[in-house]
Amino acid sequence: MNTTVDRLVGAEEGTRRLRVAGGVALVAALCLGAAPLVGVVSPEVPPAYPSWPVLVLCGALCPALAVFHLRGRRPAAARAVLLATGAVAVGGLFDGVQLLLDPALAPTPELFLPRSLRPLDPGLGTWAYLLGWVGFLVAGALAAPSGPVSGTNSESGAPVAGQRLFTGVLCASALAAVGSLLARFTSEDPFVFTEVGPGAAPAVFTGEVLLALSVPLVAGSVVSSADPHTARAGLLGLAGALTARSVPVLAAALVHPELAVGWGTLAQLLAVFAFLAMALLAGRTGTSPTGSGELSLPAPRRLTRLTGVVASSAGVLALLAALLPQLRTPDGSAGLGEYTDPRVLLVAGCVFALLGLSVLSARGTVLRPAVTVAWAVIPLGGAASLDIVLHVAGATPADLMPLGVWLTVAALPLSGAAAVCAGMAGGAERDEVDLSELRPNRPLLAVVLPLAGLATAAFVLPVLRAPDYVPLGVFGEFGIASWGLLAALLVVLAGLVPVPFSRRPRAAALLVGSALVLGVRLAQAPLTAPGIPGAVPGPGLWCAAAGLVLAVLGAVVAGRPRR
Repeated sequence: MNTTVDRLVGAEEGTRRLRVAGGVALVAALCLGAAPLVGVVSPEVPPAYPSWPVLVLCGALCPALAVFHLRGRRPAAARAVLLATGAVAVGGLFDGVQLLLDPALAPTPELFLPRSLRPLDPGLGTWAYLLGWVGFLVAGALAAPSGPVSGTNSESGAPVAGQRLFTGVLCASALAAVGSLLARFTSEDPFVFTEVGPGAAPAVFTGEVLLALSVPLVAGSVVSSADPHTARAGLLGLAGALTARSVPVLAAALVHPELAVGWGTLAQLLAVFAFLAMALLAGRTGTSPTGSGELSLPAPRRLTRLTGVVASSAGVLALLAALLPQLRTPDGSAGLGEYTDPRVLLVAGCVFALLGLSVLSARGTVLRPAVTVAWAVIPLGGAASLDIVLHVAGATPADLMPLGVWLTVAALPLSGAAAVCAGMAGGAERDEVDLSELRPNRPLLAVVLPLAGLATAAFVLPVLRAPDYVPLGVFGEFGIASWGLLAALLVVLAGLVPVPFSRRPRAAALLVGSALVLGVRLAQAPLTAPGIPGAVPGPGLWCAAAGLVLAVLGAVVAGRPRR
């Protein structure tokens, strides 16, 4: 009886939190609309068009949808909408941060459109705009479940329609991720800053990358819900949140004669329509063969094959990016030259492509968990390549050749999508395996702790030292390559956490993934040393070597059958 009362009280508290979250999101939409009315910059510069009604209407789509589901007594569906809204809001949040740092570099024609090189300072509207996106994040945090969420998946795998739905949602989220990395609008006006990707302002680029990573994660989470209403609401929430990001910029590009619609906006709009179509499909096919009303993930074997395909594709893209010319010198020769050797990206692409092909083999299920860690080799090599290419393009007369650069950028979210597929395959697999007898592995715990320390030192400390050479790193001198180091470090540390608590083959695969990332970090020293006069090994090199050896030994120990 007490348990029943506790559940009822907890459900009522959860509904109350969702109501508060919906109210916060509605206020956030009003804040977005108020931003251009009160003036985003000082001295005041008008937007490309009167945008406040569009900002309010688009921003209110998700809060209104959440309120609709709350009135229909579907709190799980309302929660999915608000979580999707909060995940997408990270892109707008960093646009607001850039408005505070340097408004002239913020790609926000719906808020203001520069007409000269006159210095601009953030105005009251900047704070309203920033408060709006913070409000959406707060709403998503309030909607997050405070305890475990009930609901199980089908034991026999999804029906054919469910597998098609999952594949369609994955493709739509990949399209949205790529769109977040492309230009939302273009302009021939020299006063309007339209750079995207690594060439954009650091805050804007950070928001683009986080948005590209968050959309596939949220999409995969909501489509795997056991409740068809929740799956449909989550997909509609993603469509509404992406609409709030793309439509105001689309209107500015269509209305203002000096602006044109960019590929990023078109890709996100296509993703919006795809999510809407998938939401309709989720409502019609959200039942399992047993009639339990469940929407389950595809069978683990199918997800494993999908992981291999996506991983090998990302590796091939990185290989092509490393082999294609990315700079054109003034004398007409195309190539990276002596300062921009792409061999680190080449090695990273080879490693990840071979891992993806191995996952597609007959025994690929054993290596599948390695993808959840090894995908970090693509950001590690790609960020280093982009840092050098963009630095040389800015410091010399060499011109960028877009194909190689954009292949590098495209490989980043694709490698993350491979990790998402691998993680979902593991989740579906755990539903079919009895884990009640699983106990922490103390010998592996003795491996993981020193390995975490060595991995941290390997990515924080430089692998090379030379006179008058200041390497980019996680601390100190920070650049685009530093983002790759930071991403690799966080992924390796996160991958080491479940190792002592995993089944032995899965623990071995996770350690193999960590070894691959440390191996690429180790390879950075001999691959980049020829371009650095007087280079000698640094402490990070020895830490990476020791970590690689320890990870391999740990994988061997974990892979041995228990006697």
